[in-house]
Amino acid sequence: MRKLLVLFLPFLLSACAAVQPAPSTDNRIYPEYRRPEPGAYLLMLPPKGETEDLQPGNEILKKELHRQLQAAGYKLAMLEQNNYNALWSEEIAAVGGIYDPATGALREAQFAQALSSLVRRVSSETKAVLVLRPRLVLRSAQLSGASANWDGQQRRVPVVGGEGGSNSGNTLGLSVELIAFAANGEPAWRTYGGASLPYRVNLYTEKNEVRTDLFDNENELAQAVALTLAPIVSK
Repeated sequence: MRKLLVLFLPFLLSACAAVQPAPSTDNRIYPEYRRPEPGAYLLMLPPKGETEDLQPGNEILKKELHRQLQAAGYKLAMLEQNNYNALWSEEIAAVGGIYDPATGALREAQFAQALSSLVRRVSSETKAVLVLRPRLVLRSAQLSGASANWDGQQRRVPVVGGEGGSNSGNTLGLSVELIAFAANGEPAWRTYGGASLPYRVNLYTEKNEVRTDLFDNENELAQAVALTLAPIVSK
């Protein structure tokens, strides 16, 4: 698994410019999607972090999805990890593998076929009307003043040894990616919600550092989950 890469950014002390974050331009709600009625049964595939560093957030992500969907009146169950692993291995074998044996590149058509088949299979067995695939991913965040904006979120860049800095350009932000599938295996929506900034600026060393407290504030992931659930929770 790839590790988080530290980006080195210019930082000069200045005031933070307030910017209203916009929803991700990568969000998509498919035309066939119809919001399920309250009380409907949903199934969640096990959450997964894109990198090794993000794995500790999986349990928080699982808990927040359950809490917020339950509060909205839905019933949510999660496919157990070992069961998921076995089923996914069978679907991968059925399409002849999802990675090119020569280059190691993902075979996107085969991956989509395997995932759609898995969704149909688990939906048929559990009677779930939607299957959710949550992930923790690293996404581009735009720096502005002492803050970063991405995927409907704005966060102040964490700083050690000072009051903050003036940054420009881009860095990486942690986001929740949520893809929902209908029972027939077709995608219903794909949304992103910004959660946290994985780096902090150390003004003593003039370098950026990977944060060790990334998941200490669970409210940040809660806010990201709320952004991703807009297609089913928002009025």
